[in-house]
Amino acid sequence: MQIMKTCSNNYSSPKRAQFFIGFLFLCFSSLLFAQAPSFSIKLKFSVQQGGLENSLITITRDGQPYRTIDPSKGKYYIDLELGSNFIFTFTKPNHISKQVIINTTVPNGREKDEFAKFTADVGLEMQSEDKVVTYTQPVGRIKYSGMTSDFDFDKDYTQTATEAQKKDKENAKPKPKEPTPNPRVEPPKPVVAELPPSKPIPVVIKQPEYTPEPPKPKPLVVVPVIDYKPATKNKEERIIQKDRLKITIIMVTINNEEYEYKKEEYTWGGLYYYKDGKNITEGTFEKDTE
Repeated sequence: MQIMKTCSNNYSSPKRAQFFIGFLFLCFSSLLFAQAPSFSIKLKFSVQQGGLENSLITITRDGQPYRTIDPSKGKYYIDLELGSNFIFTFTKPNHISKQVIINTTVPNGREKDEFAKFTADVGLEMQSEDKVVTYTQPVGRIKYSGMTSDFDFDKDYTQTATEAQKKDKENAKPKPKEPTPNPRVEPPKPVVAELPPSKPIPVVIKQPEYTPEPPKPKPLVVVPVIDYKPATKNKEERIIQKDRLKITIIMVTINNEEYEYKKEEYTWGGLYYYKDGKNITEGTFEKDTE
């Protein structure tokens, strides 16, 4: 009874009560804002010829647009939420596009575990000169492996995908030929009949008297005056701060035409860019709102 009484007296003190309430709030805040478990992957993207200019990586999550990456800006580390199916699409003009599936579903009880960082190396081949190759299925799949208790490539799927790629290359459609210009047809040469020689007949030509023509007046060139008005551009920016999300909205008005640009920044590293509700790249966002 003495111990219980002492405890009761301690918490009844105003200073100790404030300390106890603050400690409980700190613990609750740490649990509330703790980062959700994720699978971290490092992307290495290369092409057979040339640099990474005009290349693109698009990601969908469970069939919905998720993120767009410009590979020319360097290597990327991406944290993917667990329990979802992601499809990475790698493209560049005049190269064979590839897709990779990443399934982040893990067994029950491992949702809060930390997994090893994974590296995915994807390279694109050049299209052939006479055929257009299109892969009918993703070239690889990454998922949780029960044998390693971590994420790994699905070797059975990789074997099936490799065989499918060979068939796709064998059954590739020929490139459409460019139309050739019509060959130029030379007109037939006139046939000159040979006449028997005859005595020349003298011809007397009387030259007419030359009278110079009066000079013609030069035409008057009228240059139209164009009332040119430079384009007017106005920009309004506002920021909305939510729990774990920062939204930047920029309204751009060009000659009374209004466009809405939006950037979403998540605390876990996600970045999304939109123009009038449609997904755009970071470079387009920065150029249009500068």
